Amino acid sequence: MLCERMKNALGIGRFPARARRGRRRPWTYRVLVALLAMTPTAPASADPGGRNLVYVTNYADGTISVIDDAAGRVVRTFRVGGSPGRIAVGPDGRRLYVTDFVSGRLSVIDTVTGAVAAAVPVGKAPFGVAVSPDGRRAYVADFGGGGLSVVDTAADTLTGTVDTGVTPVEVALSPDGRRAYVTDFESGTVAVVDTAAVAVVGTLSVGGGPWGARVSPDGRRLYVTELQQSAVRVIDIATGKTIAELDVGKSPRVVRFSPDGARAYVGSAYFNTVSVIDTAALKVVAVIEVGDGPRVVAVTPDGSRLYVANQVSDTVSVVDTATNTVVAAIPVGDQPLGVVIAHRPAAAGDVPGARPAHSGPGRNPGTVAGRNRGTATGREQHAAATAAHVRTVRHDGHAFCAVDVSSRRLLRHRDAPPGGLHGRRATASRSSIRPSAQSAHSRCMALKRNPHSRASRP
Repeated sequence: MLCERMKNALGIGRFPARARRGRRRPWTYRVLVALLAMTPTAPASADPGGRNLVYVTNYADGTISVIDDAAGRVVRTFRVGGSPGRIAVGPDGRRLYVTDFVSGRLSVIDTVTGAVAAAVPVGKAPFGVAVSPDGRRAYVADFGGGGLSVVDTAADTLTGTVDTGVTPVEVALSPDGRRAYVTDFESGTVAVVDTAAVAVVGTLSVGGGPWGARVSPDGRRLYVTELQQSAVRVIDIATGKTIAELDVGKSPRVVRFSPDGARAYVGSAYFNTVSVIDTAALKVVAVIEVGDGPRVVAVTPDGSRLYVANQVSDTVSVVDTATNTVVAAIPVGDQPLGVVIAHRPAAAGDVPGARPAHSGPGRNPGTVAGRNRGTATGREQHAAATAAHVRTVRHDGHAFCAVDVSSRRLLRHRDAPPGGLHGRRATASRSSIRPSAQSAHSRCMALKRNPHSRASRP
C-alpha cells in the first residue's frame, strides 16, 4: 500500500465529505456552473476534416471520460481500472498512455476500442508522462522511485531507467524530443536528460518545490511551476538562467501553451483559477475563475479553447480563450486528474466505443446512439448498449437491483436490460425490504455510490 505522504504530496486520494480546498464558492457561482453544465456549447473552430476529442482520467473511479469538443459533452467512458493519473496521447491519436500511481504501471489504451492494450511495469508510484514527438517512446516520472522510466511504444516494454532525483513529478520534452526535463519536488531541481543516451546531462536548481514543467513551442524557454513559491519560473534553456518569476496563485500545478506559444496557462489548485501569461511580455494578463481544485489544463489544436480538469468539483471547465471566460462546465468522473486533447482525422470516423452513450435523463429514450428501438435490430442494439452501462446486484441467485453506471442511479424493473432485474423496484425504501435482503440492499446502495467498485460487483 502506498505511503499516504506520497498521496498527500501529489494531492490525490479521496476528500472526506467532498471537502473543498481553498475559498468556498458563493451560491450564485455554483448555480452558474450548474446552468453551464446544461447549456449546449457552440462547436469550437476545428478542422472540418476531423474532430477534437478530450480525454480525462478519473483517479478515484478508474475511468477515462471522452469529451467531444464540438458536442460539448461526454460521449464515451473507458473503464481502465486501477487509479489513472496523468495522461498523454500518441501523435496519431490512437493510443493513450496513462500512469497508474497505485499499481506502478503505464497503461496503454486503444482509443478505438477503449480497451487496455498493454500494462507496462515502470517505477514506483509513476505520475507524470510524456510521449516523444515521433511516438516511439514514452517517458514516465516515477515519484516513488526517484527516476525516469523509458518505454518502447512499439513493443510496449520498459527499455531503460535513469535516476533523476528524490521525488520526480512531471516530465517535459523539447519540441525535437532530444531533451527531457524532469521536475523533482523534494530536491528543488529539474534534471536535464539526454533522451538518446538516457542519461542526465545537467541539473537546474530552482527551489520552491518544482512541480509541472513545459518547454515553449519554440524550444527556447522552460516554464516550471513552484508549489511553495506560488509562482512560475521562466528559464532560458540556452543559458540555464532564470529570466522571470511570475506570481500565479497558491499551489500552481501544470503549465500549457497555446499552439503559437503566445500564451501560457497555469491553474491554481488553491484559488480555483487559471492564470493567463503573455509569453512575450512575461506577465499575467488575465485570471479566470474555474471549478474547484483545477489540476491540469489542455489547449485545443487551434488554440480556441482551454479544458481544465477540476479534481474537487469533478468537472471540466471549458474556457473560450478569445474572451478568457468559462463557457461550459462538463461533469466527468470522480477526481479528474489528467486531461489531454487529440485531433482525430475524418478517416477515423465515429469509431465504435466500448461504452456507447446511454439513453439516460435528457436524452430521447427511443434511441441509443441514433438507433431506433422500434425495430428488431434496434431493440438488440438498445439492449446491448444498456447492458454495457448496467451493474447488477444479486441476492439468493436473483437480480436484486441494478445501477446505471453512466448516470449513477438505481434502475427500476422496466429500465433494466432484458433479464437484468426481477422482483420489487430497486428504488423501494429500505424499510420495505425483508430483513434477509438487507445486505443485498446495502450492496446495491454502495454500488449506486460507486458503480465501478469491484467490492460491490456481483
